[in-house]
Amino acid sequence: MKKIIATFAMVIAMMGVANAQEFKVGAKGGLNLATFGDISTGVVKTSFGFKPSYYFGAFIEYGFNEQLWAEVGIAYSSQGAKTKSVETTLGGISVKTDVSDTSTTINQLNVPIWLKYDIAGFRPKVGVNLGFAANAKGTVGSNSTTIDLDKTFDFGAALGAEYNFPMGLFVEAAYTHGFTEITSKGANKGFKNRVVQIGVGYKF
Repeated sequence: MKKIIATFAMVIAMMGVANAQEFKVGAKGGLNLATFGDISTGVVKTSFGFKPSYYFGAFIEYGFNEQLWAEVGIAYSSQGAKTKSVETTLGGISVKTDVSDTSTTINQLNVPIWLKYDIAGFRPKVGVNLGFAANAKGTVGSNSTTIDLDKTFDFGAALGAEYNFPMGLFVEAAYTHGFTEITSKGANKGFKNRVVQIGVGYKF
């Protein structure tokens, strides 16, 4: 938590003292391809596949010079995963069962912080994501149940790129790798988010 606070403070301080060439606000949204890292709980290993969903949000962007840019945003993101298989190992014998109709959805508020470098409109970027899970549900077939969460904070590292068109429109792609567990109450397992995002946006 101290590292997260320090990151916020550093970004705010940089924005406050920099003589920015440009300040912009914008909005964006697009497709999520979300999954979890595999979960192993002793004798049981659960593997996950990608679950398509969506994200949308707003951001502010500062240009320190023609090349170096920083962005802080806030976004609603519907994430989660499809359960792909469950493998049970007992006495050296493994039994793997494929799963086709089970998924988990975690809706969360994300605060992405990016540092970007401009190359003629193309901007590779690196950053961190601070996520706060709002609610979650598990779905089996046509039946859904609420998942009660006791750990809702999601910290991740992110890599991506965007291309900016002259009229304010841009396209982006990013990958966020979650390091912290979002854990269900009463269950000895945790979800670690892995999210690919592909979207479009506009800067005013």
